[in-house]
Amino acid sequence: MEKQGMVSVFKKLYILFVIIIGVIYISTILIFLKYAQQQRDGEINAMRTTVLHNVSSLEQQLDIIYDLEKNLVSDSRISSLAYDISLNGYERSQLMLGVIGNMQSFQSMNNIIGDITVAFPMQEMELSTAEGYRRKEYVSRERAKDITARNLVYDQGQVQMELLYPLTYSTEEDYVPDFGVCITLAEDYLQELIALFGDGEQDGAFFVLDDGEKIQLIPEDEEKEPLLDCWYQAWTKKGGTESFLGKGRCQGTGYLFVSENLPRYGITVVVYQNGWGIDGAAATALLVMGVVLLVIGGLFSAMIFQTNTAVNKPLKKVVQAFEQVQEGNLEIRIFHKPQDEFQYIYSSFNKMVERIQELIENVREQGKLLQNAELIQLQSQINPHFLYNSFYLIRIMAKNESYEQITQFVTSLARYYRFLNKEVDQNIPLSREVEHMENYIDIQQMRFGDKITVDRGVLPEQAAGYRVPKLILQPVIENAYNYGMANILKDGRIRVSYQIEAAFLTIVIEDNGGGGNEENIRQMQEYIEDYKGRAAGHALSNIERRLKLAFGETSGILLEKSDMGGLKVCLRFDMSIQI
Repeated sequence: MEKQGMVSVFKKLYILFVIIIGVIYISTILIFLKYAQQQRDGEINAMRTTVLHNVSSLEQQLDIIYDLEKNLVSDSRISSLAYDISLNGYERSQLMLGVIGNMQSFQSMNNIIGDITVAFPMQEMELSTAEGYRRKEYVSRERAKDITARNLVYDQGQVQMELLYPLTYSTEEDYVPDFGVCITLAEDYLQELIALFGDGEQDGAFFVLDDGEKIQLIPEDEEKEPLLDCWYQAWTKKGGTESFLGKGRCQGTGYLFVSENLPRYGITVVVYQNGWGIDGAAATALLVMGVVLLVIGGLFSAMIFQTNTAVNKPLKKVVQAFEQVQEGNLEIRIFHKPQDEFQYIYSSFNKMVERIQELIENVREQGKLLQNAELIQLQSQINPHFLYNSFYLIRIMAKNESYEQITQFVTSLARYYRFLNKEVDQNIPLSREVEHMENYIDIQQMRFGDKITVDRGVLPEQAAGYRVPKLILQPVIENAYNYGMANILKDGRIRVSYQIEAAFLTIVIEDNGGGGNEENIRQMQEYIEDYKGRAAGHALSNIERRLKLAFGETSGILLEKSDMGGLKVCLRFDMSIQI
């Protein structure tokens, strides 16, 4: 009975759905037929809004260029080059370099500028951002009587804005300016601007100057010349207004034209679109909507049919998914298309598994953060133990009036504490760590003099940039001075060397002191391995722990008897691991 009731409900839903789909489909057709004209008008308004926005952007760019030209015309260096005949060759070259540098800075500030030139007709020379200084005879362009300094001109395939000085007499016959600034618009910028309006068979754009000369596209496109004539005829019929919206036919095809004129610059932007594309938009949308509705109807009908026999299967899938989670598989995901209780259960299950994964990742991340905190705490345990000895040594030097030695000592000491206090990074290049170690050696050598000799090896260049934990070398050297050299009255030796084998770098610090006996080495090795026991504050134990935290178990410290007779400390780094 329960199963038969379910089937009956699904059949009713199926019939109801078919009726609803039919009503929606018929209503959609009627709505699209009724409001097709409104949609077409909306597309036209959107097209016009786009044109107004991009034309406004072009006008702003041209305003910037005009301001740049005025700034260049008022540049005193240009006036000096044009009028000051007392300048020698060196002074003129310096002025020209300054002007070219100024023009290049202007060009770099605006991607619309392709080139900037300053012409000096009397001197028959020209300065250019592209070619620098060159000798060139001035050729005047024809200028209409009503032309202004802002009007764009078209010359040899390039769009230019030219500002002559003085401009007052530019319309007079045989007028030759004292100098003139000309900015050429970048062809790439014009092409990008045109591409914003479309560049296909159905739509596109071009520019027109006030005298009717078309700004050529790069490359030139002769196919657009009939479109220019078609627009011009439609535009003149409506009185040649600054803002124009109208239709025209070109080679048997109807086009919609939208144009905007910039009177201050004498340029008009014309955008065209195939009229059929706009008129057919509503029909295309109607067709797409009909197909979508049919597809949805088919999918929903299939869903209703399958749901009738798919109740048991989703339940089994949920149980199996829980079993896999219990076995540790957190990658399992289950999905269900119909909008029913099973989808909610499946979605909740997926969210639960994702949440478990997030919690596990959080635990792992907390472990990493805890490890980093431990590393920072270990590094903070390393503090210099020779501050009071240093003050005492300065006192002795002062008594002996060894002022130059005091200067050297204080400088090294300042470097030492600057490294400790201002080197905030916990991991630094090995070259910086070696530099700090050698600075510490310089300080100690001022203290011990000829009593101790230090052989300093050269750090291999390929290891200089390798990042290591801060303060891992200086404490080892400090141990060599404090313990290895404790009973050495003369002829003490400390040696630092570097070795690279395969992916491992080994830094060896050894001495000829009294710490090289087997019992001392064994005891120190125990201290190193005991991180949390009696040697928690031991310098070598600290460094060993930090190296293993940073580079893994293959890195660390090894203690041996040196062939010099004392203790040999080897610091091993796995360079295949980066921190």
